[in-house]
Amino acid sequence: MYRGHVLALMLSLATVPACAETVLACADQAEMPPFVYAERINGNKTANVTGVSVDLLRLIGAPLGWHVKVELLPWARCLALVADHRVQLALDTDRADALASGLLLSQPYFTMHTVYFYSRRARPQGLTLERLDDVGRYHVCGLGGYRFEAYGIATSNVDRGITAGYEQLIAKLHLGRCDLFIDSRETMAGQYLINPRLRTMLVDGTLVSQPLPCSPKRELYIAVAAGDPASARLLERLNAGLEQLDKNRTLDKLLQHYLQ
Repeated sequence: MYRGHVLALMLSLATVPACAETVLACADQAEMPPFVYAERINGNKTANVTGVSVDLLRLIGAPLGWHVKVELLPWARCLALVADHRVQLALDTDRADALASGLLLSQPYFTMHTVYFYSRRARPQGLTLERLDDVGRYHVCGLGGYRFEAYGIATSNVDRGITAGYEQLIAKLHLGRCDLFIDSRETMAGQYLINPRLRTMLVDGTLVSQPLPCSPKRELYIAVAAGDPASARLLERLNAGLEQLDKNRTLDKLLQHYLQ
C-alpha cells in the first residue's frame, strides 16, 4: 500500500529526465532514525542509508533525474565537506549548525518535539525543569558535533567528549557523570528501528523523559554551500520539491511507514 502511494506520487511529479545527475549528501554517523540511519538486516548494520529524509530527497530528485547517494559521516566533517563544496547536501541540519558552518538552508520540512532525559538510578528524587533557563543549573551531556546555544547553553560547556552514541549517553546518566541530555521525541522513538539493546534501555523504567519547557522549535532542514551558483540552483529545486510534497502531506506518510 505504502510503496504504491510513493510510486504514484513520484510519477505525478514529473517525467524523469533521461540523463541522471549524481547528488551527494551526507548525514550524521551517529544516525537519527527514523530520518537517516543505516539499514539493518538480521540486526547487522549495512552500507545502505535509509530513512524519512533519504526518501524525501529521492522523491524530490526523481523528476529531476537525480541519482542520490547518502553517506554517514562524523557530523562536523559532513558540514565542513558541504561548506567546502565537496558534498552537495547535508541532511537533517538545524539552524544553529548551518549558521556556524556558513551554510544555506532549505525551507524546514519537520519540527521536532524536544525532550530532556535523566536517570532514575542517579536521581531517584527526579529532575524537574520549570523553564528553559533551568537547564543551565545542571551538568548537560550530549553527542559530539552538535551545538546547544539554542537552549541557552554554550556548546563548550556541554560534556560531549568522545560520546558517539545514545548508549554512551545513557550510561553517563546512570553513572552520575552528567545530569541530563536533550534530544527529540522522534529521534528516540526511531532508535527502536536500529538498536535492540538500546530499545531495552529505553523501556526498563530507569530512563525518564520530560518535555523541555519553553524550548525553541528545532526544525530540520537540508543545507547547501553558500556563494556558489550551482548550490543556489540546487536550493531552489529543493524548495520547489519540498513545497509540492508538503501539499501532498508526503512527510506524514513517510513517518507513518517508519514508525508504524
